[in-house]
Amino acid sequence: MDALEYLVSVGGVARVGLLRANGYTPSAIRKLAIAGAHQPRKGIWALPSADTEYLTALLNNGQLTCASAAIRYGLWIKDKPERVHLSTRHCRGRGFVRHGGLRLSSGTAVPVASVEDTVIHALTCLRDVDAISIAQSAIQEFGIPREMLESEISANWYGNARRLLAKADGLSESVPEISARLLFESEGLAFRRQVQIQGVGRVDFLIGRRLIVEVNGYAFHSSREAWRKDMARLNAAQARGFYLLSFAPETIWNNPGQVMEEIRAILALDKPSLP
Repeated sequence: MDALEYLVSVGGVARVGLLRANGYTPSAIRKLAIAGAHQPRKGIWALPSADTEYLTALLNNGQLTCASAAIRYGLWIKDKPERVHLSTRHCRGRGFVRHGGLRLSSGTAVPVASVEDTVIHALTCLRDVDAISIAQSAIQEFGIPREMLESEISANWYGNARRLLAKADGLSESVPEISARLLFESEGLAFRRQVQIQGVGRVDFLIGRRLIVEVNGYAFHSSREAWRKDMARLNAAQARGFYLLSFAPETIWNNPGQVMEEIRAILALDKPSLP
């Protein structure tokens, strides 16, 4: 591919050093101007269509990390960050969330930190639900060794990061389930996750003796057949004397008080009668 095609392939922005490392001569690089590319700073070429986060990273001599990199890798995260998260080795620049240096190379041509560094920065920066979600999905989807992450946050000042990593235990299967877990823990509920009930199957949460709580998104059922199976499973649970509550992710996030009110109402019904 020519220099323009390569520039497009790396998000529309690249350092001259990267272009030269891939075999493009100074003459071929200068011809990028004919295609509309410009130099926002000496040593960097960018197209008008350049990825704005990549451009911000290169202009600040950094790499995307934490929440910004997590989205690029497709890791679980509740909300898109309001500002770009960058790893830099300096204290210059503003308008972004600054993180420290990187431990590993991502091995890619684009300015994005490795998955491992992304997780470590998330554990020390983000809210509990996003930090846990990013760590758990990285371990599951990318095979990042938990032991490696633990070794990188072994110092005393990483205590909270270690606490969050411990919660990325692989039982919760989505961001909404992690959110529900954190809510229930904060309310002091006794519950179990991913419980296998004979004749019913696996349920998201079992609270107390008989309350099943499911957290289902709008796309939870991939087909009509999946919907029928889930209805049959829930009917089987009711036939066996279980109470059932099902919450959409938005309810967990936006109306936690309603969630807890309904759960406590059911738990009150399940209390044994006084003689």
